[in-house]
Amino acid sequence: MKIKNAYLKRVQPKNFDAALLERLCREGKLFVYLEPETNTDMFRREVLDYVQKINDFVSDCWKEKIDNLWKTIVEESCFQDCLMMKNGMQIGHMNKYCVTNLVCRLQNAVVYRQDVSMLSLHLKLEGIEKKNKYYKSSGNYDLNRDAKAFLRTLLQESKNGKFSPETKSLPLHSQSDEKSESRARVKLHVYIIH
Repeated sequence: MKIKNAYLKRVQPKNFDAALLERLCREGKLFVYLEPETNTDMFRREVLDYVQKINDFVSDCWKEKIDNLWKTIVEESCFQDCLMMKNGMQIGHMNKYCVTNLVCRLQNAVVYRQDVSMLSLHLKLEGIEKKNKYYKSSGNYDLNRDAKAFLRTLLQESKNGKFSPETKSLPLHSQSDEKSESRARVKLHVYIIH
């Protein structure tokens, strides 16, 4: 149900009329829309779990640093803007198009082995046998300018020996993440039709 030109009013606790809401509900005039709030921990965990599938294809010079490279990437706010879905039913989840695009950039930077094609990396990521929409359209979802600059800096630091495996120490999985996922926060929108 779409509401056009809806007049929305914030309800204060002192003005809350539970009896009115109950009556409107019985009359079929009360509609509720739940909008999930963005959970950055969920998106980070999804990205880390997703790219971990291709750790077998990491180049030798990045074997010790790949987990921390990805942890650094998902923690950086400039990457959150492009690697996380911002609207639709998938809000707060990772944007597979952008992650695929980033994997391609990292392969071009020799983070992933050069003898493995980008298509092979994609098939391993998705666990499928032929390319899908994420591979075909990943070029349409480029990184923003800040993310590109940050990635260049990270890769340059690695070449200069400044990026070490101890840079970040975020866990890939934690029990608190699993608990927070089960208690997902939502925004509640209530519409009353007269």
